[in-house]
Amino acid sequence: MTAGLAGGIAGLPLMQKMVGAASATADPALPVAPDGAAAGAAAGAPSASLADFVAQAGAAADDEHLWKLIRGQFILDPNWIYLNFGGLGSCPVPVLNALVEFTQVEERAPSAGHDEKPWQEVKDKLARALGQSCRREDLGLIGGATEGVNVIVNGLPLKKGDEVITSTHEHVAVHSALLNRMQRDGIVIRLFDPDIARAMGNVDRIAKLVTPKTRLIIMSHVTCTTGQLFPVKEIAGLARGKNIWFALDGAQAPVCAPFDIVETGVDFYTCSTHKWMMGPKRTGFIYARPGLAETLRPQTVGGGSSVRYDAAKGEFVLKTTAERFESGTQNDALFYSLGTALDFVDTIGVDRIGAHCRPMAERFYRGLGEIPGVERLSPEEEAYRTLMIGFRMNPHSHTAIMEHLAKDKIKARPVGEGGLNSIRISFYLNNRDEDVTAALDSLKKLAG
Repeated sequence: MTAGLAGGIAGLPLMQKMVGAASATADPALPVAPDGAAAGAAAGAPSASLADFVAQAGAAADDEHLWKLIRGQFILDPNWIYLNFGGLGSCPVPVLNALVEFTQVEERAPSAGHDEKPWQEVKDKLARALGQSCRREDLGLIGGATEGVNVIVNGLPLKKGDEVITSTHEHVAVHSALLNRMQRDGIVIRLFDPDIARAMGNVDRIAKLVTPKTRLIIMSHVTCTTGQLFPVKEIAGLARGKNIWFALDGAQAPVCAPFDIVETGVDFYTCSTHKWMMGPKRTGFIYARPGLAETLRPQTVGGGSSVRYDAAKGEFVLKTTAERFESGTQNDALFYSLGTALDFVDTIGVDRIGAHCRPMAERFYRGLGEIPGVERLSPEEEAYRTLMIGFRMNPHSHTAIMEHLAKDKIKARPVGEGGLNSIRISFYLNNRDEDVTAALDSLKKLAG
């Protein structure tokens, strides 16, 4: 991730609109961290607003005080160690408060449609977060990656016999969308197992599946199973050279594995922003490379999808940009609060986030190698590992491992995708090095 989310505290663009919602003093009834929050939320009360957080972050004496402040922004149960931001993020309190304030503004004066100016400002922030060359018109604000995957799989002009390549480690959203299209239209799904020993081996495996009938490669940018980062630029080059559409499910990538969306060379990209970006649930985006949005026919249309329509004349002209995927009544407050979440990330800085979280993930990965019975499933090449680490532990099932971790008040994510029968651990802003120790110690107890 380059411009926008890499800089840190200096130059933060505050969301000063809608009667100062994001920077207003919090209502006493709004969420606050539990008293005595230490393990999951750190000591101290959370910031009431984004403006308060910015001021407090800027005044932090050192990194120790800054990270104590950051951990204090979450209302996660302090009795548990939460290691599953890759599954579901927790909104910081300034974002929760902004959501309530934005909702109250809308409920005081309900109106159809949305205010175009703040809506586009959120897209501007998102575009900056995705790289210097990303344009807001290439982004559509949608409900999440599942919606986006379905837009891509169902919107492309695929026909019976057309082949689609994907991996065995995909989220249910990708496989379900492909199977649905297979049953309806007769497309053919071709699968490869990810290569965790050699990243470029994945390019080779995909290339071996390509035939004259291959029309689409759709896969994860970062897998939900093991946190594997794929060499997407090289895969994009393969696809472009064969005149194959290339799409990415990026639910796990932004902030977790910083990138420039244009430089990936991807044709279509979709993401849920409720994970590492910490936006409200049911927020996300879809990206179409300039000139390709019209290739995707929306499956859901309504107010906002078209430039004009006239049923009497049989006329319907869709918008030519990714805005064609934004239709109907929106919950504007969700997306305005996403803007606040983007500012929250920007205040800290993606580089600082990586410098804090990556060493925890790497220490955990190394520690797993010292535990009897553990099989590490994340890539062997460090450059292709992320903030999520996957593993199995013989002879224990993933259910048994989850139950054991739960006894020690540790929340992880079981992985059934691809028949892995494994566990995934995520490290993020709420975590400390002590959490790495606790997770490793718990697994050592299970190993005996």
